Amino acid sequence: MNLFGNGVNVLLKKVTSLLLAIALVPMAAFSAAAAPVAPKTVQNAVKVEYNKKQIAFPDQAPIISQGRTLVPIRPIAESLGFEVQWNEATRTVTINKGKDNIRLVVTQKIAKKNGQTINLDVPAQIVNKRTVVPVRFIAEALSYKVDWDPKTQTVLIADNVNPNQVGQQEKPKDPTKPDEKKPEQVAFIDKESVEGKTFSLANLGVYQIVGKVEPGTEVTVTLEDKTYEVEVTAEGTFEFYQSTNDGIRGYTLNAEKDGKKDTFEGDFNKTN
Repeated sequence: MNLFGNGVNVLLKKVTSLLLAIALVPMAAFSAAAAPVAPKTVQNAVKVEYNKKQIAFPDQAPIISQGRTLVPIRPIAESLGFEVQWNEATRTVTINKGKDNIRLVVTQKIAKKNGQTINLDVPAQIVNKRTVVPVRFIAEALSYKVDWDPKTQTVLIADNVNPNQVGQQEKPKDPTKPDEKKPEQVAFIDKESVEGKTFSLANLGVYQIVGKVEPGTEVTVTLEDKTYEVEVTAEGTFEFYQSTNDGIRGYTLNAEKDGKKDTFEGDFNKTN
């Protein structure tokens, strides 16, 4: 009979449990050190549209990182007509369009536009080998209108209207002046009956226009920058003669009645 058997077994069990606990401590510590908590980043959820047309991002989508929307600069800038260059040695992005030159360096919270400094909310950074910038950069550096649609998670980029550029914006109306009503276009002129002829006399040109309009209309003829009134018979026929500079090729015939207007553009036939 072994008097120490039970005590030895109990001791062995305690030693085994202690060794196992000691062995597991470094593993748990290593696992905790190897998996730090990363900032919350949302990918593949944000879209970008330019003038309501979606911009494609082939290898890196826009992201939301720490509450900031970051967008890959190259696809957007090229969609807006900019030329983009990357200098690996200095980690600098250069963007050019017309007279505009924009430069920014990765990890810096500033950019340069035509030599002037622009402050960024967060610095440009590299994600999946692509330079991403805060969406505010598109508005301040590239001079485009930028909005955010939270429902669809979409960055909305649109052209800024330049009031100094012809055709971009209508001229504001003067509230002190009444709106001018343009005459309504109707068919007063019998265009098949209208004929223009011209011949040269010395250094002058003699011009004749004949035709028919609706009776009661007021008729004028414009040659170059001068406008002449034309008499119309009760039947609506008219005959116009005028001598002026030689070489006029075309004319404009206008007929108005009751606030309505009809216009005909004609050419002169040269006669001997």
